[in-house]
Amino acid sequence: MEKIKIKIHPTFVLFACILIYFGKSVLFFNYLLVIFLHELAHGFVAKRLGYKLKDIKLIPFGICLNILDSDLTPNDEIKIALAGPIVNFILAVVTMSLWWVFPYSYNYTCFFCYANFITGIFNLIPAFPLDGGRVFLSFLKQKFLLKTAIRICKIFNLCVAFLLLIMFIISCFFAINFTYLLVLSCVLCGIFDNNKQKYSLINYGILKKIGKVLKSKSLVVFKDEKMYKVCKFIDNFSYIIVYIIDENKKVLTTLTEQQFLFLLENFGASTKFSTALKLEKTT
Repeated sequence: MEKIKIKIHPTFVLFACILIYFGKSVLFFNYLLVIFLHELAHGFVAKRLGYKLKDIKLIPFGICLNILDSDLTPNDEIKIALAGPIVNFILAVVTMSLWWVFPYSYNYTCFFCYANFITGIFNLIPAFPLDGGRVFLSFLKQKFLLKTAIRICKIFNLCVAFLLLIMFIISCFFAINFTYLLVLSCVLCGIFDNNKQKYSLINYGILKKIGKVLKSKSLVVFKDEKMYKVCKFIDNFSYIIVYIIDENKKVLTTLTEQQFLFLLENFGASTKFSTALKLEKTT
C-alpha cells in the first residue's frame, strides 16, 4: 500500500491530554491502535478496488480515512465500509483464542479485545457517517436518487440521535454515561456531512495524453441500468462510447465519454440512465 499522510487535528491532542490526565491512558492507546487498524482495513479494500487514498486524520471522534473525490459504486462502498468492523471482530476473536494458549496474555490484551468488539459494534450502527450508516446509504442509493437517499439517511440520523439523547438523560438519574453523548455528537455531525466524503477512481485522476492514439470501446446498456455499471470500463487507454437501448434493443441515444462523465458527476452513479437523461433535459 502506498504511503498515506497522517494529519492530527488540534482538538484530538486536547482530547488525548484530557483522557490521559484522568488516568485513561491505557484505554486511550488501545482504542487508538484499534481504530487505526480499522481505518487501514478500509484503506486496504479501497486500494484493492482501485481507489486512491489521500490521508488519515486523527479527530476527537476517532480516525478518519480520506479518499479523493468522485462517485463510489454502492457495492464498492458496502465492501469498504464493512471491512473495518470485520477486521475488528477478527482481531477480537484472534485475541480471545490466545487466552486459551497463553492464559497470562489476558492481562495484557483484554482492553485490546474489548476495544475491538466495541469499535466493531459501534460502527455498525446504521447512522451516517458510521460504517453502518454508509452501508444503509448505499442500499438507499440503489433504490432512490442521491438527494432522496441522503434525505432519508438524515431523518434516520435524527431518530438515532433522539434515542441516544433519551438514553443519556436516563443515565443521568443513575450513573452518567458520557458515551451516549459522544455517539450523539458523532451522529449529529453526520446530519451536516451531506455525504461529502467520497472516493476517487485512480483512472479518473489521470488525464489522457494529448496526441496519444486511443482504442475505442463501445458499450451497450439498457436504459434502466444504473450508471455505476459502466464505471469499471473506463480506463486511461481507451475512449468509451455508450449506446443506450430499450427493451426491444432499439438504440435510443449515444453518449460520448464526456457526456457520460457529465451525467455521472451531476446525477450520481446509482442513477438509472433513463432518469439521468430526463433530468438533463429539465436542467
